[in-house]
Amino acid sequence: MGGFDFGIDRLVIGLFTGLTYGLLAVGLVLVYRSSRFVNFAHGSVGAFGASVLALFVVDWGLPYWVAFAVAIVVAAVLSGAIEVVVVRRLEGRPSLVGMIATLGLSQLILVMSLLINSDGVSGFTFPEPTLLPTFEIQELPIGTPYVAMLVLAPVLLAGLGWFLRHHRMGMAIRAAADDPDTARLEGIPARWMATLAWAIAGGIAAFSAILVTPTTAGAGMEGLGPDLLLKGLAGAVIARMSSIPIALGASLGIGVVEQILLSNPDTRDLVTVVIALIIVVALLRQPQLGRAGQDKGRWRRVVLPPLPAQYRQVRAIVWLPRVLVALGIAGAVGVAYVVSNDTASVLSLVCGYTLVGLSVGLLTGVSGQLSLGQFAYAGIAAAASVHVAESTDNFLFGLLCGVITAAVASALVGIPAMRLKGLALAVSTLAFALATSTWLLRQELFLGDGIAPAKPTWWDYPLEYAVDYYLFALLVLCIGLWVTNNLRHGGFGRQLQALRDNEDAARAFTVPNRMRMLQLYSVSGALAGLGGIVIGHGQSQLTVNSFPASASIEVVAVTVVGGLTVTLGPLIGALIMVGMPAMYGLGMGGEAALAVGWLLVVIFLPDGLGGILVSGRERLYDALARRHGIDPMLARHGVTEGADTSSPLHQAPHLEGLFDRAPAPESGGARPILTVAGLSRRFGGVVAVDHVDFQVAAGEILGVIGPNGAGKTTCFEMVAGFTRPDTGTVVFDGTDVTRATPEQRAQHGLVRSFQDAALFPTLTVRETLMVAQERALPTRLWESALGVPTSERAKAAAADEILERMRLTRHASHAVGELSTGTRRVVELGCLLTLEPRVLLLDEPSAGIAQSESEALGDLLLAIRRELGTTMVVIEHDLPLLSRLSDRMLAMNLGRVIATGTPDEVRNDPAVVRSYLGADQAAIQRSGLHLAATNG
Repeated sequence: MGGFDFGIDRLVIGLFTGLTYGLLAVGLVLVYRSSRFVNFAHGSVGAFGASVLALFVVDWGLPYWVAFAVAIVVAAVLSGAIEVVVVRRLEGRPSLVGMIATLGLSQLILVMSLLINSDGVSGFTFPEPTLLPTFEIQELPIGTPYVAMLVLAPVLLAGLGWFLRHHRMGMAIRAAADDPDTARLEGIPARWMATLAWAIAGGIAAFSAILVTPTTAGAGMEGLGPDLLLKGLAGAVIARMSSIPIALGASLGIGVVEQILLSNPDTRDLVTVVIALIIVVALLRQPQLGRAGQDKGRWRRVVLPPLPAQYRQVRAIVWLPRVLVALGIAGAVGVAYVVSNDTASVLSLVCGYTLVGLSVGLLTGVSGQLSLGQFAYAGIAAAASVHVAESTDNFLFGLLCGVITAAVASALVGIPAMRLKGLALAVSTLAFALATSTWLLRQELFLGDGIAPAKPTWWDYPLEYAVDYYLFALLVLCIGLWVTNNLRHGGFGRQLQALRDNEDAARAFTVPNRMRMLQLYSVSGALAGLGGIVIGHGQSQLTVNSFPASASIEVVAVTVVGGLTVTLGPLIGALIMVGMPAMYGLGMGGEAALAVGWLLVVIFLPDGLGGILVSGRERLYDALARRHGIDPMLARHGVTEGADTSSPLHQAPHLEGLFDRAPAPESGGARPILTVAGLSRRFGGVVAVDHVDFQVAAGEILGVIGPNGAGKTTCFEMVAGFTRPDTGTVVFDGTDVTRATPEQRAQHGLVRSFQDAALFPTLTVRETLMVAQERALPTRLWESALGVPTSERAKAAAADEILERMRLTRHASHAVGELSTGTRRVVELGCLLTLEPRVLLLDEPSAGIAQSESEALGDLLLAIRRELGTTMVVIEHDLPLLSRLSDRMLAMNLGRVIATGTPDEVRNDPAVVRSYLGADQAAIQRSGLHLAATNG
């Protein structure tokens, strides 16, 4: 039918292979539920178990089934040890760090597997199960590995299902995975339950690898690499990384689809492409997998903060980095005249890997996204550059077309990927990398069976020799480093950090998240493409093997080992991870050492080897500062002798003249500035907000009260644009903004705050205020890339004015995450005022601050209304504070408005009293109907 084979034999083989993928998917689900990230070493653990079995049976002569049981136990112990030794040490760090660590573990375990038994992992020589019958289906022989899978896999899955549902330990694993904190309160050792889940997953991986290896027709260890992992991930993703039965069923379907595609010569190369599409579609239908909310507050600063103002007065500190850069470039150029062509070829390769690593540094380091597809863009750019240069006889034009092609490809992948962050982005880009290497680059339009790339020409001098080409690669690398450094330390990089730390707060400050992320994917793709062009044109024959999917994982190692903190990190990593093996041929032992080093860096050196250089630089700068009579501690924290160290809330701000516009009247006006009509929102069967109506006059302060769960914050989310209402409208200053984004509302003056006032923990106070300047002085990508300082200077000057007005100058160089809650509230208000708000939506502004600061906060808010005429809608549980602030109050319960009026009227409304104290008459009488006494 249509060239496809739907015979029973083909379907049976599909079910068998799908069962293998299903076992992998089950293990991935178990690990994800316990650790909330994908274990990229899952397939490698299975390969290690398979190597152990081959060693026991082939070399030691043990009975097959004894070795089978022992190998599974060994793999289970190895997987459990990974959780104890590695994963636990990463607790509290972003989930992508765990995924990066398992990438390193995967390489290490594969090397260990080959060291244990390099000859026993081939499908031709791998031992098969014994004591089992064989049979045929329509002349298709069904060997003992398939029979073992047919018999044992259902038993394993049934046993696992019973264990998780009915055994005390299995139920404890599920409880610890769903809610570790609650499980601990119930006496369940959540950490050890996670270890047990990892061990079970490792045993299942070995079970699958042992039975599938004899059927791989000599594929060997490569058959257990990223391609097999991707097929397991497909079923796991369809199951939302949570349901074992769905993961198994989806995997069976994937196995059948694979066999049907393989039966048609026209589609056999499209297997990986189809699976990649399945994964992306599945992720887009469940975007919650792409959310990285659990990482909020876990990020480290990965961009060096600006030098303290006093340090910039020391000439030695100002000139030292410039001199070092000049010496470094001169030394790199000089190398070309003392090395051989072979060494120069390796150095050119190092330059290419560094450029691709720079793209990883922007994505993973600055924006907190893990992409495993950067070498796919490198291959696409190399192919485009070679073809265009050959057809036009213009190398420079070919290079430009290659870079643009990679940028466009990355942007196209980025369109759906903007919804796929964290886990989802890593999985989808891995799928793209595999689809590119197995199908796209094999097309004649790209690399086909191989092409001979042209060499660049300088003033009619062809760079045929490797030492000459190295100078070209070095020039391109210098350009890439310069542009990347500008992007990291300019407004573009600052916005990426803000979006990484707290996307909602950044959007509330008018940072255009979709545009910035699309620009990020384009720029990172262009950098990766530049690296691919350097690699591609440096080779005599360019083939698909020049850009394997595994290289996308290797370049992550290059970047992490070198360090995400410094722009030069990928260069350091490339010299060690690429240059050393290429020049010295390290062998298995050396590769194992590199994999161990990668893992140790991830665990113990979060800033990589570059972080060590940064620490040395800081100590040197401090020493130079002391020689000029500067106290480093005071200079780095912007503290001067005699400075007022009291809370900014207790220091009167200077707000007069902050806005150019005339203040609005304190209350009243012909038309309300904000009208909410019929606003409703359901989450499943839960009604969070139910037909809420209210109006706010210009210059008015409207207080909103209600017990927890009343729907107040959800209502704010809809008014501010972060949640789409099911019904109702939001009209701001006569304009319907119901469908407007939070950025668009903030641009027009409808601005909100957040309960936690977390802001951007890794940014300094000055940088945070500069993020809020985006409304008036938006960052342009080309200005950041070229390092044009005009806009940055204007933002810094405006931020310094706000610092002075809000009495925050001494905190300017402090990271926001280091501040007290009260000081963060003042910083947040400073940011909000920078946006020149006409209506402020304040969500529990007094939460987490002391009572004395609460009173000072009230004075500050009244001063903002008095001096600037800003309208406010305030959610607050501190009723005395809210009563003091509000002209009117509104009470909500169970998603509905139950009372409106003056503060006294609302506080004493019987419906409001009941919503706080219930229907118990004695309690109501004891309250005296004065809710202020309850303090909310």
